[in-house]
Amino acid sequence: MIYQPRSLKLDVHKTLLLHFYKNNTKTLETPVPFNVKALESSGCLPSEKFAIILHGWIQSCTDEWAVALIDRLSFYRRGCIICIDYSIVAKSSYMRLYANFQYITEALVSIIISLFQYGFDPSRAYLFGFSFGGQLASAVGRSLQPHFIIQNIDTCDMAGPGFDPITVDHSKAGKYVQCFHSSRDKGTLIYSCHRNIMLGSCGLSQPSIASQVHLGSHGLCVDIYINTFDYPFYALKTPPTDCISFTQSAKIPNDYTVGYEENFNKQITGKIFVPTSLHYPYNLSKKELQLLSRQNG
Repeated sequence: MIYQPRSLKLDVHKTLLLHFYKNNTKTLETPVPFNVKALESSGCLPSEKFAIILHGWIQSCTDEWAVALIDRLSFYRRGCIICIDYSIVAKSSYMRLYANFQYITEALVSIIISLFQYGFDPSRAYLFGFSFGGQLASAVGRSLQPHFIIQNIDTCDMAGPGFDPITVDHSKAGKYVQCFHSSRDKGTLIYSCHRNIMLGSCGLSQPSIASQVHLGSHGLCVDIYINTFDYPFYALKTPPTDCISFTQSAKIPNDYTVGYEENFNKQITGKIFVPTSLHYPYNLSKKELQLLSRQNG
């Protein structure tokens, strides 16, 4: 039986597409509601790990960053990867998309509950959302509770416009929630995840906008996140003096790097400051980090 909330706007629900991947190969593209037969043809097994990707405004599952993230997750995490495409709605104006936030959230919740009904295990789930998709990831995770708790949720520069300054406890979205922050204009200024990873200059801007103007500090977040799979992004042991922190900073061990973390270290929570560089892949070497740390001290 496929779960369908009565309050759901069917026009939103019917525009969604699910892209299933195994071993970095698309095995199924299906509208919703999907049936068990279609799910079986995807090759995704309820006994394995699964990841769900949510894109942002004016984006889709075919965007370069989404394809790159599917590739890295396929290599490092393995299992089933599902990108939920709501690009038909996302193509509209931001205000129209924002007005449909609750309806999209309900549609996503119904899809994920259907997966759980089929036998997929929330304790083996990973959810990633970028920008508007980051806000959706948090809302979906919170809506699923208390019946289902997503194991890992990562978000990248969760959208701020329309959502701030309303305080939301994003840590309630899943068992382990880490949020990467990269911009002050498009990203949220609510830092309530288990980990708030402040990229570049206090999580408000990235030096690399000088070399990647088309991406901006907001768009660079997801590129940096994808690069953390292959390059070390070292955290500062103490917060930079110019970053005023009203929330607790994490206690950082030596040579600690950030990124996708399947086995979440519960000892490291709070704000984590990670300087970034001017050029791709945007990380600092240990030597550069030591130099910066001395300047900070």
